[in-house]
Amino acid sequence: MKIWGKVIKKEHILKHKTVEVDPSTTTFFDMLKTLCEKLNISTPVLLDKHVYDFNDFHMCMFSPDDFIEEVLFDRFVLEMVKND
Repeated sequence: MKIWGKVIKKEHILKHKTVEVDPSTTTFFDMLKTLCEKLNISTPVLLDKHVYDFNDFHMCMFSPDDFIEEVLFDRFVLEMVKND
């Protein structure tokens, strides 16, 4: 499974990365942490809502309020990429 992480400010993608993960061996938090490290941003607080949204809609969003440290973007979006 591939996950696309996007850092967005004012409807513009500032930076993005795609990572491939094996859902049978990788936890959601580990995948989130890996993407944040690759994007050089702090890891947000992971709530049940984020996991439910990702499982139900294959997408979840983190706002600046979800980060402990101050961030300079409007949202961080995780989206599942369909494999061909």
